[in-house]
Amino acid sequence: MASPNPIWLTRLPPDLRRRLDLAEATAREARTESHANQALDLVAILAPRMPFDEAVERYLEIMNLDGEEAEMVHTRALKLLSEREIPSELARERRRGSGFRWQYVTPVGAFRYIRRQRRRSAEEELWMELAAARAEEALARTHVDHARAFVDLLETEADPSRAVSLYLDRMNEPESRSRSVYQRALAELAETLLPRLLAYAGDEDEGGEAGPA
Repeated sequence: MASPNPIWLTRLPPDLRRRLDLAEATAREARTESHANQALDLVAILAPRMPFDEAVERYLEIMNLDGEEAEMVHTRALKLLSEREIPSELARERRRGSGFRWQYVTPVGAFRYIRRQRRRSAEEELWMELAAARAEEALARTHVDHARAFVDLLETEADPSRAVSLYLDRMNEPESRSRSVYQRALAELAETLLPRLLAYAGDEDEGGEAGPA
C-alpha cells in the first residue's frame, strides 16, 4: 500500500479536488460518530463502576486518541448521550457504588476487598480488550464505506487501489488500521470488479483463437 504521488494529485481537476475534500470531511465526521457510539457503549457497560467522563477517558485511552480528536469524540459522545435521553439511567447505575465499606476494616474483610478489587481489575481489563476489538471493527466498516466513495470519485483518474491508498493517506490512521481497511476495501471491490476482468480476459482469448476468416 504505497502513498499516492503528490504530483499526481496536483494534476487532478479543481472540481474533483474539492469533491475529494468534501468526501474527506464527511469521512472524518463519520469517524468521530463511530468513536462516540463505541465510547457510549463502553459508558453503559462501566456505568455501575464509574461516571461518564471517566468511562469515556478509558475509551480514549484504549483507542489511543488524544488532542483535538479526543476532545471531539468526548463532545460528540456527550451530545449523543443527551439525545438518547439516558443520563438518569446511567446516574442511577452509578449510585450503586463499589467503594470501600466498613465491613472491610477487619483483616478478613480487607483480604476480601483486595481479592474483589483484583477480580474487578481483571474483569475490566477483559472488557477493555473486547471493547477495543469491537471498536476497531466498527471503524473498519466506516472507513471501507468512505474509501469506496473515493474510488467512485476517482473512477476515471485512478485505479481502485490508488484511490483507497489516497483515502487512507488523507485520513492519517495508524498503520495497522490502514492495512486492515485497505485489505477489506479491495476485497469488497473484488466482488464486483473481478467478474468484469475475467469476462474481459475471456473475450480477448476468444478473439485471439478465432483468427482470420
